[in-house]
Amino acid sequence: MTETLPSAPRVALTPTICLQPPLSRRGTGPGLVLFIPDVNFAPGVSKPLDPEPVLKWAEEGFAVAAITSSENSEIEKSLTLALEALVALDEVDVKDKFAVIVYDSSLIYEVSEAVSKDPRIVSFTGYGSFPSTACTIPIILHLTSNAPRPRNPPSEVTTQYSYRTTSTQFVLPQSPTYDPSNASLAHSRTLAFIKKHIGGPFFDLEAIWEEHTLFEFVDRSVEKTMATMVAEPYVNHIPTMTGGVGREALTAFYRDHFIFSNPDDAELQVVSRTVGPDRVIDEFVYHLTHNRAVDWLLPGVPPTGKKLAVPMLAVVNIRGDRLYNEHIWWDQATVLSQAGILPSHLPFPIATGGIGATIPGQTQLLRLPVAGAESAAMLVDETNGKSNEMLGPDWGLQPISQE
Repeated sequence: MTETLPSAPRVALTPTICLQPPLSRRGTGPGLVLFIPDVNFAPGVSKPLDPEPVLKWAEEGFAVAAITSSENSEIEKSLTLALEALVALDEVDVKDKFAVIVYDSSLIYEVSEAVSKDPRIVSFTGYGSFPSTACTIPIILHLTSNAPRPRNPPSEVTTQYSYRTTSTQFVLPQSPTYDPSNASLAHSRTLAFIKKHIGGPFFDLEAIWEEHTLFEFVDRSVEKTMATMVAEPYVNHIPTMTGGVGREALTAFYRDHFIFSNPDDAELQVVSRTVGPDRVIDEFVYHLTHNRAVDWLLPGVPPTGKKLAVPMLAVVNIRGDRLYNEHIWWDQATVLSQAGILPSHLPFPIATGGIGATIPGQTQLLRLPVAGAESAAMLVDETNGKSNEMLGPDWGLQPISQE
């Protein structure tokens, strides 16, 4: 397996309409029409890792017809042309169901009017205020905090979400009002909505994630691991802030600090798994013997020879049939404790009564609220451990010894 990415060139149908085949490994998928405002990067703003909508939806496995700078009077004509191009495209595997997304809030009413005239369109997504009442297909609206709300929307077909922003362009990475957290949330909601009504594309997210970890921990291949990821992915190990943002940086991280730094006995013990429309969330225990420097887990710490059992959480975003990002969480205190380099007790100033008031130069011992491998054992089996031991007298501030 070589590290290759899908290559399906974008085709310009007119000066304002382009056609992008799917960029998933599968190479085929349903059709999607986007209405996108002509937005350029603000001066001094660099391109974020999140791709613009055409590329993003193509990576999700859709064939995309994108319409930009369309005059209101040309909307119906542009929509028809876009749909005809999708129907004619060999990579489109569903010819009678399409979805429409309107990123340009100034066009939302006119597009919804045009959508209502074509029975092939089965869902409508809008960033902006309420569309025409003529549009009776399933609707999802992403509304800003200052957007007008209809008094009596057709609730049987309409779902509304609100975001703490005042610009509908928060979802566009090239916009100066881009908000990555809200953009990710809105995209995930839209993806689940469209898949439900258009009938796909569906991918085996568990298999994609397990393939990725197989290449990391068993095959130990940087090339194979990167081949499971989108063009510009990232990994963030939250406690140590290790990983890589972008393909070049992440490839270097996997090569120099992750795949070959994991000890030979490293093992992932999955405790629970939750699979959503575009995410896999794993609770697991990472078992290892710290017999070599593990850069990403204990950066700069020489091997201690200790056996570690680390409870972890992985939130993995999968775009289409490739990974986009990994957010990996764990309690760094238990890692340091199990490695024998975090003291169980530390000196703590003696309080005199007021908050923050202490006796100068005097301390007592504080037992740190940190658990060791027993935290992993209780995660695996809730009966293998005792709750609330840290609430007892053996923890926290210890009595001052009297001499």
